[in-house]
Amino acid sequence: MFRKIKEWYQRQSDTTKAFVWIGLICIIGIIIRWKAVLAGIARGFQFYR
Repeated sequence: MFRKIKEWYQRQSDTTKAFVWIGLICIIGIIIRWKAVLAGIARGFQFYR
């Protein structure tokens, strides 16, 4: 499985590789700040009350 991922990654252009890394960093950031993300979403929905 990891071999397939590695081969797929190596075939990608530099731009696609950068987008993959940016996406992973964003996902990790969301996981780390999960409570703040949920608080922001809840605050956004309270705007309509």
